[in-house]
Amino acid sequence: MKKFGPAVLAIIGLSACLLAFACQTPPSVVRVKMDYTPTNLVPPPKSFPGTSILIVSVEDQRKTPDQIGQNSEKANIVPVKAESAQVIAFVENAFKKEFKRVGFNLVDSKSQAKRILQVSILNLWVEEKSVYESSITTQVTVLDNSGKKLFQENYRAVAQRWGTSYEEEEYRKVLSDTVVDLLKKMFNDEAFMKSLS
Repeated sequence: MKKFGPAVLAIIGLSACLLAFACQTPPSVVRVKMDYTPTNLVPPPKSFPGTSILIVSVEDQRKTPDQIGQNSEKANIVPVKAESAQVIAFVENAFKKEFKRVGFNLVDSKSQAKRILQVSILNLWVEEKSVYESSITTQVTVLDNSGKKLFQENYRAVAQRWGTSYEEEEYRKVLSDTVVDLLKKMFNDEAFMKSLS
């Protein structure tokens, strides 16, 4: 029997791994349980008011509320699904967690609030090809406690990461990092920050 050296065996092993990946049978659908798990932190704004803020329930205005993306590496596109209620909770929890963490004065009731923050999800999508590419667009509205609109703007953010195909965790991470980028843009927007004061 012919013996192979370590280098040849390594090449054979690598080839086998690549072949196994290429022949991997894709799932019919990838289901993601939404959870806010960012890989980096939102930096706090340079300054912010001590005004009491209420973040009300997030609205989901996406055209496909049950789908958050797709894998298009191969000819057969694999949809990526998540429940709309989980997507709403994901964005709402991320906003509340990060606003509290950086030092904003969040309250739980309208009677306590000087400012009311409304967030609508216009788009949330992950396209998985050679990397995971994620984008999110939200409409952010600030009201005073009488309901008068003080500010409204759409914010769009993106993120990408490398990861194993069809991995639920990778979808969660890239979407979480996209929300981090979104909040960075909001906190750096002087008009938005002024509307909270």
